[in-house]
Amino acid sequence: MAELVYRKARSEAEKLLDRCWDGSYPVKLRPFNTELNAEAYASDLGNELSGVVSKEQGKPARIVLNSRHVNRRNRFTWAHELGHVVERRSVANDDEYSFEELKRGQRYDLHEFFADEFAGSLLMPKDEIERLRSFGYSAVDLAEYFDVSVDAVKKRIDRLAKNPE
Repeated sequence: MAELVYRKARSEAEKLLDRCWDGSYPVKLRPFNTELNAEAYASDLGNELSGVVSKEQGKPARIVLNSRHVNRRNRFTWAHELGHVVERRSVANDDEYSFEELKRGQRYDLHEFFADEFAGSLLMPKDEIERLRSFGYSAVDLAEYFDVSVDAVKKRIDRLAKNPE
């Protein structure tokens, strides 16, 4: 039987953390670019796009983050786009692809779900969320600690509650 999408996304994030994370918070994303042969940079993507990832065969994946967005939002978008890179590599064995991260609520499919679940797992590991919540950390405190938006924290907590393992 095929592995559930959320489990695969979490598993892939954990593998990547094991391979190249230094264990400090907030999680630094540059080492993952190196590991995944990806490049990330910011550019003005207008009002409709949060981020874009594209990959041509034999070349590094290119991640573009919207320079209009605040750093905390771009960190999650960056991790989300890395999720697309991982999904195309580990699930589809695909070396050419392109994804656009639209405004929330538009065109949400399993690729987007995988990338969101991956990003949450990469930036906010479950054990650390549980540890900090046991000390009474609020969503605002967690957002500060992980350097992500409050919305990203709330979504991660909600998904962990729905699918705790």
